Amino acid sequence: MDRRFPAVVRTGNGQLLYGESMYPGNHFSKASGRELELVYMDVGTKGGAFCYKGSLSKAQVGGKMVICDRGVNGRAEKSEAVKEAGGAAMILANAEINEEEDSVDVHVLPATAIGYKESIRLKRYMNSTRRPIARLIFGGTTIGRSRAPASSRGPSLTSPSVLKPDIIAPGVNIIAAWPENLGPSGIQEDHRRSNFSVLSGTSMSCPHVSGVTALIRSAHPSWSPAVIRSAIMTTADISDHYGKPILDRYEPAGFFAMGAGHVNPARAIDPGLVYDINPLDYVSHLCTLGYTKPEIFTITHKNTSCADILQKNKYFSLNYPSISIAFKKWRTKAAVQRTVTNVGPPNSSYMVEVSEPKGVRIQVTPKVLTFKEANEKKSYRVWFESRKKKARGVSFAEGQITWKNLHQKQYKVRSPVSVSWAG
Repeated sequence: MDRRFPAVVRTGNGQLLYGESMYPGNHFSKASGRELELVYMDVGTKGGAFCYKGSLSKAQVGGKMVICDRGVNGRAEKSEAVKEAGGAAMILANAEINEEEDSVDVHVLPATAIGYKESIRLKRYMNSTRRPIARLIFGGTTIGRSRAPASSRGPSLTSPSVLKPDIIAPGVNIIAAWPENLGPSGIQEDHRRSNFSVLSGTSMSCPHVSGVTALIRSAHPSWSPAVIRSAIMTTADISDHYGKPILDRYEPAGFFAMGAGHVNPARAIDPGLVYDINPLDYVSHLCTLGYTKPEIFTITHKNTSCADILQKNKYFSLNYPSISIAFKKWRTKAAVQRTVTNVGPPNSSYMVEVSEPKGVRIQVTPKVLTFKEANEKKSYRVWFESRKKKARGVSFAEGQITWKNLHQKQYKVRSPVSVSWAG
């Protein structure tokens, strides 16, 4: 996402721990909050560290800022447990599995969520003093796009010839419509009512991509699912609004983190060229993956002879918008074929531009594709030659192939290329 909601924890020894929150609240000013005593119920009370309902002692947490570990129960439920016990505020501390994920919730009391590294520093401070204190400092909204740490990553272990993920879309701290019969935190005890709330995860990014798909389908009713996917992937952004790389934590995101990039609805409507896939091509793809005849029958409900299919298509590769090549043992060369369909203006020519993965030589033939009419198809081949003599373990490299329209600069059809070596 291209926005953040900073809510920093300032501890009694002056250290600042970055967190995020959408609860500035009435008890804290934007500049600085009240100083409160910290309490962490990690011993002596069953379930106290996770802040179950009924697990917190009112005598111990009343009027204090409570540290709650993530996991087991819902994040918003933890804030309700703190409120019921008389706590004044909450710090939601990530576990190691959550890393630096910064999903925020509409809590029922002032709260902030901190990453795993910050949680270690906070608990270290707790153990260093007899009376730990802290305050919350809310920073409003800041801008800067990054990829969510919790999102699933590639490569695909079941289908290594297909680069995964395909795409990334807005899924962190999404403000969206909310039912009026439910509090914005999503828990029954929350009697507040709002037309909007905030959620994170695939539950938010999937509707974004579904909406983009519906938008494309309304403009192009005849396009197949494969064509729509191609349009979304080949027009995706790999940089933010400032022209800087999309980040994965603190480094530029790689293909296994963001796939082809971040969805761009405006460009996906008019991609220029697309990669279509015939349903029978998926059967051939299953054969190349080693699926058995009974397994394929379970999917297709038709008898299939992979021997015949593979004999007719010795060099078959799925006509996917991205390319994934695996060099194993002594294999140093590989080739794939792709077919594009012109869905842009007629009388168009596209020239290829190649960014080679480190350690790989790429040759594309032909280098120019010329289309005289709409829906015309053209094929090209890509040869890969590994320059690595030996591979230790498994290593990866990234590149890309982009077809650029020679006369209309807005058409840039980009395919990410992933190469792997296994010793």
